[in-house]
Amino acid sequence: MTGLDIFYAILAALSGLGVFIFGMKILGDNLEAVAGNRIKQMFGFIDKSRFVGVGIGAGVTAVIQSSSAVTVMLIGFVNAGLMTLPQATSVVFGANIGTTITAQIVALGFGGIKDVQITVIFAACAGIGAFMLLFAKKDILKKIGSIVCGLGMIFVGLQVMGDSMESFKEAPVIVNALQSVSNPLLLVVLGAVITGIIQSSSAMTGLVITMSAAGIITFPQAMYVVIGSNIGTCVTGLLCCIGTTTNAKRVAVVHLLFNVIGSTLFMITDIFAKYANLLMSWFDTAQMQIAMLHTMFNVATTIVLLPFIKPLVKLVTLIVPERKGEAERDDVPRLYFLNEQILSSPPLAVQSIKREILNMCTLAKSNFDLALDAITKVDVSKKDEQKITEAKLNYLHKEITKYLVKVNQLDINALDAELLGTAHHTVSDLERIGDYSENIFEYAERLKEDRLSFSEDSLEEVARLRDALNTLFEMTYKIYDEELPELIPTLYTYEQITDDMKVLMSEKHVERLNQGVCNPETGALYLSLANDCERIADHLTSIANATKSFAKPKKK
Repeated sequence: MTGLDIFYAILAALSGLGVFIFGMKILGDNLEAVAGNRIKQMFGFIDKSRFVGVGIGAGVTAVIQSSSAVTVMLIGFVNAGLMTLPQATSVVFGANIGTTITAQIVALGFGGIKDVQITVIFAACAGIGAFMLLFAKKDILKKIGSIVCGLGMIFVGLQVMGDSMESFKEAPVIVNALQSVSNPLLLVVLGAVITGIIQSSSAMTGLVITMSAAGIITFPQAMYVVIGSNIGTCVTGLLCCIGTTTNAKRVAVVHLLFNVIGSTLFMITDIFAKYANLLMSWFDTAQMQIAMLHTMFNVATTIVLLPFIKPLVKLVTLIVPERKGEAERDDVPRLYFLNEQILSSPPLAVQSIKREILNMCTLAKSNFDLALDAITKVDVSKKDEQKITEAKLNYLHKEITKYLVKVNQLDINALDAELLGTAHHTVSDLERIGDYSENIFEYAERLKEDRLSFSEDSLEEVARLRDALNTLFEMTYKIYDEELPELIPTLYTYEQITDDMKVLMSEKHVERLNQGVCNPETGALYLSLANDCERIADHLTSIANATKSFAKPKKK
């Protein structure tokens, strides 16, 4: 084998690996897009049960085809406060099990069944999926075509890598050099480093399977490289936790510790158990031996560490201590549920936008309450709190809008696209509600400065108006959160009450003015208050109406 032949074989191996990785990405991204709502529902079931967390982690990772991607999601969830560290820990355990399904698929396709060329059969899916993409009209069919195409590309990549490895077999110098590396620790480090570079243990496992099937490396060598790949895949999470909260960083460390502890236990027990001999006696082909090793390693590590989640969390807390000043007052504007990490999962990014909007609604309600308390009691002592909340609302309006631009560039389903389409108007509605609340607080300051106050009758009317608006806030939140547009007609009745109250307050004001009960200065502020409250009701109704476009059809 000439030097030029070796060069061509290296290029073929790189191209095969590239097609394999790209096929995995296409497959995972489109599976996630199709199953996006189910993934959101699965994460919603996470509770205190560690077993549920493990199951959800395994299931979601089996769909996304990447434990690193799931870990990145978890970092985003914990960073946003959507999940606790113990909950995320159990999901990490499950993610490590779920990621092994790729190795099983590869082993099955790459000679896992004797005398059946499954690789060639599945590689044809690349062409079938491509034709579906070309001719399908519906979005769901295009996504299914992408899934089929991605699956085919995985096997096309495997086929190309396998052919290149067969070429390497004709170079005894290369084979002898590779097989001479027998030190287990060196092989573990090699697997970790290469996986850290390509950031995919599944891709590394696929490469190892093709090399082992070609006889370039022995199974014992492949075994230690695969163990190292489990450590290397943690690099993605470690990189993505930069700039996040302390708890989010701890998720990445949990992922690292899981694999380091598992690898250490494996290496120690291997001295006595001789896992290579056991696996070679249990399974016929090198492909299945490697795939089963990958699965058994992660399942065994999960079984061993699952009872020790609490001690593991305490250890991680010691390794990554609380930063000074992180637990300070929550008076700095920030995004509560959105971050760059969640962008790796479009369905969950959309869900997080919705949660951020609901959080913004809660803040708007808080400032409305402060404003009404201030003007009815002529007490502006909470002016600083009102200013802080108003600054948060303005910040969220700006940052959510920026985030919407990023998510709109991702591949999302039709209903999620509708939600994003209305979200721009929704955050503007909430920001305007904050502005009207700020106006009302300023009216209270003017009453305070001029030593004025509303009459008893006026305060009763404001209380009735406030009750209607409180109900509007509650109903709007519920309709938007639970996607219940069928409640909108009921909401309209309360919106009409605010309109009627505005008219009534105007009429009563004129009566009191004629009777000399109130003065023009107080009356002007009173009418402005009624007008602002009516505008707030309009914006709340607009927010509720937005759900008509993206609410999922209810099953009858």
